[in-house]
Amino acid sequence: MPTTRPSRTTVIAIAVIALFMLSGIAAEFYTDALWFGELGQEGVFWRTLAWRWGVGAVSAVAFLGVLWSNLMIARRIAPLRPTRVVDSSALRWEETIARMREVVGRHTNTVALGVAVFAAFVAGTAAAQSWEAFALALNGGSFGIADAQFGRDVGFFFFTLPAFRAIQQWLTGALVVTLLLTAFVYLLTGSIRPWDRWRGFDPHVKAHLSVIGGLAVVVQAFGYWLDIFELDFSPRGQVVGASFTDINAQIPAYYILIAIALLSGVALIVNIKVRGWRLPAIALGTWVAAAILVGGVYPALVQQFRVAPNEVEAESPYIERNIEATRKAFGLDEIDTRAFPADESLTADDLVDNQRTIENVRVWDPSVVADTYRQLQGMRPYYEFYDVDIDRYTLDGERRQVLVSARELDVTRLASQAQTWVNQHLVYTHGYGVVLSPVNESSGQGYPQFLVKDIPPVSDTDLAIEQPALYYGERTTNYVIAGTGLAEFDYPVGDSNAETSYSGSGGVEVGGFVRRAAFAIRLSAPQILFSGYITPESKVMFRRDISARVSEVAPWLYQDSDPYPVVADGRIVWVVDCYTASDRYPYSERYNGISYIRNSVKVTIDAYDGTTTLYAFDPDDPLMEAWGAVFPGLLTDAAEMPDEVAEHLRYPADLFSLQADVYKTYHMLNAKVFYNKEDQWSLPGESADGSGTPMDPFYVLMELPQEDQEDFMLMMPFTPRTKANMIGWMAAKSDPGSYGERVVYTFPKQRLVLGPEQVEARVNQDPVISQQLTLWSQRGSGVVWGNLLVIPMDDSIVYIQPLYLQSEQTAMPQLTRVVVAYGDKVAMEPDLATALLSVFGEAERGDEGQGVADAATAWSLYEKAVEAQQAGDWGAYGRYLEQLGDVLLELSGEASVTVEP
Repeated sequence: MPTTRPSRTTVIAIAVIALFMLSGIAAEFYTDALWFGELGQEGVFWRTLAWRWGVGAVSAVAFLGVLWSNLMIARRIAPLRPTRVVDSSALRWEETIARMREVVGRHTNTVALGVAVFAAFVAGTAAAQSWEAFALALNGGSFGIADAQFGRDVGFFFFTLPAFRAIQQWLTGALVVTLLLTAFVYLLTGSIRPWDRWRGFDPHVKAHLSVIGGLAVVVQAFGYWLDIFELDFSPRGQVVGASFTDINAQIPAYYILIAIALLSGVALIVNIKVRGWRLPAIALGTWVAAAILVGGVYPALVQQFRVAPNEVEAESPYIERNIEATRKAFGLDEIDTRAFPADESLTADDLVDNQRTIENVRVWDPSVVADTYRQLQGMRPYYEFYDVDIDRYTLDGERRQVLVSARELDVTRLASQAQTWVNQHLVYTHGYGVVLSPVNESSGQGYPQFLVKDIPPVSDTDLAIEQPALYYGERTTNYVIAGTGLAEFDYPVGDSNAETSYSGSGGVEVGGFVRRAAFAIRLSAPQILFSGYITPESKVMFRRDISARVSEVAPWLYQDSDPYPVVADGRIVWVVDCYTASDRYPYSERYNGISYIRNSVKVTIDAYDGTTTLYAFDPDDPLMEAWGAVFPGLLTDAAEMPDEVAEHLRYPADLFSLQADVYKTYHMLNAKVFYNKEDQWSLPGESADGSGTPMDPFYVLMELPQEDQEDFMLMMPFTPRTKANMIGWMAAKSDPGSYGERVVYTFPKQRLVLGPEQVEARVNQDPVISQQLTLWSQRGSGVVWGNLLVIPMDDSIVYIQPLYLQSEQTAMPQLTRVVVAYGDKVAMEPDLATALLSVFGEAERGDEGQGVADAATAWSLYEKAVEAQQAGDWGAYGRYLEQLGDVLLELSGEASVTVEP
């Protein structure tokens, strides 16, 4: 049959496509190497490749050796023989084998080698994906904790067991593929004759295939042995971990299956000297029956008839194991538990002692104020505030809780005619500065009171930003080329623009033709080759998204969802909390697919030059230590973090939320109470079945009850599982010296303490507040509620919630009211000081002659008077001055008046 040769055009097209694909792979490889070199992490790049390629190569070579040797044995001991048709029913077999022989022809060895190489390549590629398991197995250490069932160190389950499982799966795959392909060779040579039934195997074929099959069965016995240890992750019982049935039925079943599998393997090998296939058939049949009856049916019967009727007694010891392991795995065993009276005896005089807490109560919700930031500080359409974060700074000698947000650049918001390649990648290269405002202050118009604002940044405090340019950010995803012959846009100045030229160390130098071509291919930008603006010294900056940057350097880390900017030593530095996590902690419950987590690494990224540093913060985390051994030099000791950055570290909200979610069940230490879920908690907003939207934790700057040191911390209240009242709350400290300390305060169970949802319902049902809300809604404004804050003061709980009004035309929320709820009192006033005064009344004057509510009211009136003066509203200015005079007279003790807010 004549063959048609492909045309020259087709050949050229195929060659061009192949060249293009190979050039793309080469360009990506080369530029990746350059990128890691820019970060000073060449070792990470080459070690990752060495591990991946090493594991893949060893696997492929071993696979090829096993497969090729068996194929050659089959080829040599089974010379080609003609097929002999026994009856007409075998005609189709004869025709099929004849066609296959015709296809192979005289190139049997070549075809066999090609098939073996291809299979080895596939096996090596698959094994290379498991390089992390082997890297950790060779570098992992001990946890110093033995699992409750087998007495093995937890490190065995993290590091050794996954590698053993990978080896077992590889051996199984190699032997099965070898068995099938070897049998196929025998089929082609005529040594296997399917039409001849049991006599259709030559003796040497039977021997060869029996040995391979026997080895495969022995490997399965090894798999059963691994299955025994993986019962520590069994979900069969009430909790994760080896349960009563697993230990008393499943483990014995596995040992029986191991014995049967080994005997079956021996039977296959012994079958070499026994006629027929009866012996291995009996052995394999026994194995299959045992797998069903002993491995499946028997444990199910034990669970149904032995455990289910007496589950509490049967499972209690294993529930205790689960409680202990889960608390350790999620870091809950170090939580300090304290009683909290939650009484309602707080007075105005007590507020004086909590003045610092009151001064830092957050009346600006980060999710709400972002819209206001965009309207007031966006300056130009292409600037964007993607996220507003909470932090604390010492400003003019005073420690204050603040909101901070970075002003990033979004080139997609340039005018359509301005979205040229030059503008998007050479001119508009960076964002500019941050905005910072206190959490507890607002202007007379209800907008944030900015402490750092505008472009270039103007600071009303001693906080200075010397390098405000942001070349790296949360959403800075496009590549840029800086330091070109074309001036970069720096920031807008009236009708013109300030310009700059990048002088930092970030980015990869463009270099000569080879680098240009590589970047042009990788970035799909032929302009890089031909642009006259680009010089060899120009810097290509890609992977500017801080999340992508961390993922590329350390893909084994889990990142927190909320990185935040820090102004340190005049520069803007991004901080990213990262976690080591696993699902391999024995007996630990799994939440979101993990059963172990540590906030072991904190990453800083300089917003100007992209310097990326991974700081190791938990020397007691064996998982982090193992990765540090895999990549020596990647992790930097936490002690080397600059103090200017370290003082802004926060306990991460993602970790805190996860720990709170676990703790609401795992605060119960008694197995029987745990089994019945008698004291299970929930998060406010979460329904009894676990659905709903739970309340987010919130940062506060305050002193904990019975403590005399102010701390920046996260808080989260708890409610009983089926009720809305509060039962306790958790706090996690963030300041240096006490970082990571967690405290849970529990309320008396015989006293009802209103929960957040109940307080919100009471606020909405208040007739005065309800009437005012209805009135605002009728005037074309939308009411936006901020987060309800649960603030402990002394032995009491005070609820504070801000309220904003937002025009239907413009998304620019204004702080309009603050609600304070305490006991059976609820007040909604224009500011926090007035609301507190309405709820608690005036404090008695002490030696200093003033109360907290009076002083706060005076300051509020003074600010309003100044703002009215600046706005030219002289009527309001006079009223505020008059009220301020009355308050000052009262503070001096010369008069007692009532100030209308």
